[in-house]
Amino acid sequence: MKISMVLRKAQMEFKDLRLDYCGSLGNQSYFDEKCPPVIQNSSHIFTPSSGELITREGGYQCNAL
Repeated sequence: MKISMVLRKAQMEFKDLRLDYCGSLGNQSYFDEKCPPVIQNSSHIFTPSSGELITREGGYQCNAL
């Protein structure tokens, strides 16, 4: 199953969500609908170098188009 994920400026569009960029630590970028005080608690964690996206529902492998 293919699902679109778009990074645009400081936002991620994934499924029907528009997520704000909360920050980065190391090689991971954190996104959430409302950024938590501790960014590691964000609902979506993206690793650009590998294309891995981790959500509360599971993991996804992203490929550039």
